Amino acid sequence: MGKQEATASESQYVQLGNWDVTTSLLEKPGVSWQDAIADWFPNGSLAPRRREHLPLKGWRVLYTSRSDWSEEVIILGAPSTEEPGRWVLVQLSRHETGNQITSPAVFRPLPVQEVRRQGLRLGWSRPEFSMACGGSPNITVVLVNESDIHREPVEEDDSHVQGLVLDLHGQRIGDGSFVHGMAPPIPELGPGQRVELPAFRNNPELTGLPAGQYQLAAILTSLNLRAEGSARLTIR
Repeated sequence: MGKQEATASESQYVQLGNWDVTTSLLEKPGVSWQDAIADWFPNGSLAPRRREHLPLKGWRVLYTSRSDWSEEVIILGAPSTEEPGRWVLVQLSRHETGNQITSPAVFRPLPVQEVRRQGLRLGWSRPEFSMACGGSPNITVVLVNESDIHREPVEEDDSHVQGLVLDLHGQRIGDGSFVHGMAPPIPELGPGQRVELPAFRNNPELTGLPAGQYQLAAILTSLNLRAEGSARLTIR
């Protein structure tokens, strides 16, 4: 990605996996693996699968939350000893039936989404689309680089656009579920360049809708960039 201006608050954060973390947190020395999991697995003997990729030290809590499916969730991270410049992340979750741990995953710290999407605009390729019942229309959006900077995507910037179906009052229809698959990366975009992207790739919701009028919304998920306005869909 080309250099972009960031606010003071944005420059203090990086994206690591699915989480935004402060740069100061990554600068801390961290603790040993045994100390990091002591409150979760008191015997200290449990390690995630793929132990060969597990750093022995440098661990710190990057994120903590509660959810409907777990009493507590934390994300632990440590600098990778196998891949310099990357971090190993492990998720721990607390349940009534016992605590669980995931296999480690490795990520590179990236500029946060707010920085990566600066100067980009997502819009509809046209204001109205139509299809027959049960069909699969070619609904697309257009990503435009409105800045004067050449934009090179980072490894997390894939081109998956999540399409959403709304009624004419703007209420969402369906649960918005989709199969992400392996969307290709966003291409490089010079100043003023644009690229057309499919908005309902691997999304089955359109095929089950009855005839009528609908609104469409879309979001480029890797950048959390929403399409401006809404498009209209007519199903015959």
